[in-house]
Amino acid sequence: MLEPHMNLLKRYFSKIESPEEAEFFLNSSSYILFLIGFLQSILFTFLLGSFRNFYMDVLLLFIFGIVIRFSRSRVSVILLCIYSLIILIGTTLTWFGIAAGGGNNIFLALLLLLLSIRTLIVSFQFHTLKNTKLIWKNIWIRHLIAIGFAFILFSSFFISFIMISKFLGIAEMNSLHGEIIFESFPISYILLLLPGLPWAKKRRMYTTSENPS
Repeated sequence: MLEPHMNLLKRYFSKIESPEEAEFFLNSSSYILFLIGFLQSILFTFLLGSFRNFYMDVLLLFIFGIVIRFSRSRVSVILLCIYSLIILIGTTLTWFGIAAGGGNNIFLALLLLLLSIRTLIVSFQFHTLKNTKLIWKNIWIRHLIAIGFAFILFSSFFISFIMISKFLGIAEMNSLHGEIIFESFPISYILLLLPGLPWAKKRRMYTTSENPS
């Protein structure tokens, strides 16, 4: 009964020799990110009772998982590595009582960093095996479109909050509301770069030409 699971693990950690193997790994990594985010949400909600203070960490993990699953962006995995390193440093400092406000599960943070590094390596291997070539014109267009829509969304949140605050007589911005408003720009910007969106389907960021080997 354990043989299928062992084969799956062996395939996951085996040497990448084809684009299909790289895609399998990247897809699996995205599912693991979803799982880590789900586990963190349970940990923060039921064990620490402070999901409100860490919801952005969980949200970012889900976003990275979505982007890695549906897009082969090397920038996204680089950002994931940086984010994972920051999480590990913060968790380590909290673990040893040097600082407060970080996570408490140092093993999960270490797992996330190792997964991120491995995903980064495989992502570059995927593009090497596919012999991808960047299309800079489409890259600029899609980034400008994403920035434009993200700015509109951010502005809508901000204006709506101002109007609602005046209507309800709220004088100060709640920290949670502030995070939602100001984080809406980078989050929506990343999501708007996904290849499945209407303006992205005809503007691929790269072309592929697999190596004969």
